[in-house]
Amino acid sequence: MIEKPSPPTRKPTSSASLKAFHDQYKFVQPNKKPNITAASGRLPIQQPSSFHLFVKAGLPFLLFSVGASLVLKNGLEGKNIERDKSRGFVTKSERQARLDSERDDMMEKLNKRIKTVDFDNTKRIERPEEILDRRMKERDGEVG
Repeated sequence: MIEKPSPPTRKPTSSASLKAFHDQYKFVQPNKKPNITAASGRLPIQQPSSFHLFVKAGLPFLLFSVGASLVLKNGLEGKNIERDKSRGFVTKSERQARLDSERDDMMEKLNKRIKTVDFDNTKRIERPEEILDRRMKERDGEVG
């Protein structure tokens, strides 16, 4: 018959073998702070200031975000202009230029008319009652 192997027996661990194991794998103990003395000559590692952190991380992020939005805005604006041109739409600036030229033409015509025709801007406008009275007098004068 085949003999079954007996379960391995545990050897009592000695502190020397445990220390050798720790040294071999160099476990980091989270609670232990490095021993810094004035004699060692090493300065403690300082955490970066908030300004330094902003310059290293925040500023590039902001510049990237703003730059990306500007690039997208310009790209979409160009795309929309091309689409409007292909559909035959008139942009607001072109329409405004056309309206301005028409207004200038009309003002020029009005100015020519004012200069050629005797234009009195101080003349009083008749009231509706006065117009009716004048017409009644004209009718009475024609009939009578």
